[in-house]
Amino acid sequence: MYSPNDNTAPSRSVLMRFLVRSREYRHPHLWVRVRVACGVFNVVLGVLLLTSGHWLGPLAWLGVLPLAGAALIFWTVYRLQASVQS
Repeated sequence: MYSPNDNTAPSRSVLMRFLVRSREYRHPHLWVRVRVACGVFNVVLGVLLLTSGHWLGPLAWLGVLPLAGAALIFWTVYRLQASVQS
């Protein structure tokens, strides 16, 4: 049995393997910017849907979905930056 070296990469969680593709680790700064732009778009879309309650009625609560997606995107960006810096 081999002892682990200090230079081995930490294993990624299943969620991070699902959300972040291996090609994103080649140019992480580019992908962080793309993900932040997508997260901002989701926040704007979610807020617009939630504030348009008088037009959409009960369907305005669907604005929670893009906000939850934005939270997941920003969490992924945080974890991607942390893994690149370490």
